[in-house]
Amino acid sequence: MNFKELCKQLEAKIQQSYEQGTTMEEAEKLAGEFLSAQMAVSEELKTKDLDSRMRKSGLKAVRASAYLDIVQKADKKPTETQIDSMINTDPLVSQEQDGYDKAEVEKEALERYYNIFREAHIFYRGVSKGRFE
Repeated sequence: MNFKELCKQLEAKIQQSYEQGTTMEEAEKLAGEFLSAQMAVSEELKTKDLDSRMRKSGLKAVRASAYLDIVQKADKKPTETQIDSMINTDPLVSQEQDGYDKAEVEKEALERYYNIFREAHIFYRGVSKGRFE
């Protein structure tokens, strides 16, 4: 089962729980399942975080290269505002920025899943112990 399927299954279990209720025995199993899911998310998050950091480094390198290219080709040095505008419209910089932005969005989505699964684990652990706050 892939990660997206795992998330869909756990979302369904949360929905089923609030629609049909949960016994203390089921809650105990679900608490463990959500704790296990947190470990899976943590592994995915490690990969996405590394990807995001690598893309950020790549973006910095591409921007620096574009900066040097602009400055070296100019007869007289353009203003920083002009340089920034030229860098921001460079197709390679735009492509790298898009990749970095997508990597950040994916990482943030995983962080949200991790937090949701943590809250579900805490909730079901409480239910399994007979606390229904």
